[in-house]
Amino acid sequence: MSLVPAEFYWRILPELVLAGFGAVLMLIEGGGRAGNRGRLGAYVALLGSLLAFGAVFIQAANPGDAFQHMFRVDGFTVFFDFVIIGATVVVVLLSMDYLPTQHLERGEFYALLLFGTVGMTFMVGSVELIMIFISLEISSISTYVLAGYRRHAPRSTESSLKYFLLGSFATAFFLYGIALVYGATGTTQLYDVARASLTPIVGGGEADRVLLLAGALMFIGLGFKVSAAPFQVWTPDVYEGAPAPVTGFMSAGPKAAAFAIFLRIFYVALHSSGHAWFWMVYVAAILSMCLGNIAALLQTNIKRMLAYSSIAHAGYVLVAFAALGPEGISAVMFYLAAYVAMNIGAFAVVSHFAHREERYVDVKDYAGLGFRFPVPAFCLSLFLFSLIGVPLTGGFFGKLYVFRAALDAHLVGLTVIAVLNSALAAFYYLRVVVFLYMRQPAEEIAAPPMTGAFSLVMIACVAVVIWLGVFPNRVLEFASRSAAQMLR
Repeated sequence: MSLVPAEFYWRILPELVLAGFGAVLMLIEGGGRAGNRGRLGAYVALLGSLLAFGAVFIQAANPGDAFQHMFRVDGFTVFFDFVIIGATVVVVLLSMDYLPTQHLERGEFYALLLFGTVGMTFMVGSVELIMIFISLEISSISTYVLAGYRRHAPRSTESSLKYFLLGSFATAFFLYGIALVYGATGTTQLYDVARASLTPIVGGGEADRVLLLAGALMFIGLGFKVSAAPFQVWTPDVYEGAPAPVTGFMSAGPKAAAFAIFLRIFYVALHSSGHAWFWMVYVAAILSMCLGNIAALLQTNIKRMLAYSSIAHAGYVLVAFAALGPEGISAVMFYLAAYVAMNIGAFAVVSHFAHREERYVDVKDYAGLGFRFPVPAFCLSLFLFSLIGVPLTGGFFGKLYVFRAALDAHLVGLTVIAVLNSALAAFYYLRVVVFLYMRQPAEEIAAPPMTGAFSLVMIACVAVVIWLGVFPNRVLEFASRSAAQMLR
């Protein structure tokens, strides 16, 4: 019996660290007591996520395949591991303030967060469909529970139930697509599927038709995970009912991981049928941008507004996805990195303002806070400007690269629709800024003090948004190299 090579373990070191600390959290939590054990759990989770973030550097120094070519470490994997684990670090810090305020400080919250991150990081490195499915389920189960973590709040329970039922339904489509891929090609390894699709093993064009059907089914499953239209109906209710830090996490980590495997499956395994699935992406991009932005215009609840906004941003990412080339991949990667920072930052401020039972999440509740609570209000304004795409923010270059990739692929009509939607989105983002600085409050809402954890979250998110807006070249170059490695 041969031993597993040591470098295989170096290649999954971040996942090992996260899983180990998640297990430790469950052990020290015992019967789920709150108070001191919950606070200890927060520090253990923070240490574990920081060590996992550092372990990505070791992982990056050991590129290659592992475990029967089911897992691959390349620039693409490393890029998304940095994004996802970095988001986890920020959410752990944010939860240190939020959970005591809501009387929910328990260690299993952080364990679920780490286990969910394990699933996401395995997803982005997996190059085998069964491995992707298992990783997707690990991530999904954790987020189903986290969405209903405020179990005494009916909306939170409702959001968890909706997310679970619709998510399970979408997963069935994805799994059936995997079965069809195996039936058409005899393999579930992505690069082997790509080779087999060029020389169909089923008579005539039968294999091509089966692979097209498989691609459509997997598109449905992954479209749900990234909240792309017409599979977005769960998003506003789940985002509104879930705890604010969890909402920020769901809008960043799982979405980035799902887009990563979206790219691996469609750009690698199903690349030969790109002329057909291109139209699914094209239509989904238009629907996501238009439905997301128009619905966001009608919202007064800021969590629902950001939920519909996330649907629109999924549409912008799909615009770059439709470019069908390395430039499109690098644009998707850069945009997701910027989006994770600005969206988690926005939800961090929302969770800080929300108070007990998240009473203050209406746009009108933010009236006058720009003067009574200047630092978080300024940070929220910056994140909203970045979501619009104002220059000197990460969102500006994110949209610029998306539009450039689409224009280089001669998708002029799609680019025009995306630009018009970006202009439309400015209205509802700027409406929040108007309330922050140009409206008098109907009632005096006590401003929570800025704690050390919340200050670190603000510093981290603002720094990333500004860095990507002022010095984007290094990240874009890394994304371009990673895209080339993925397609190789």
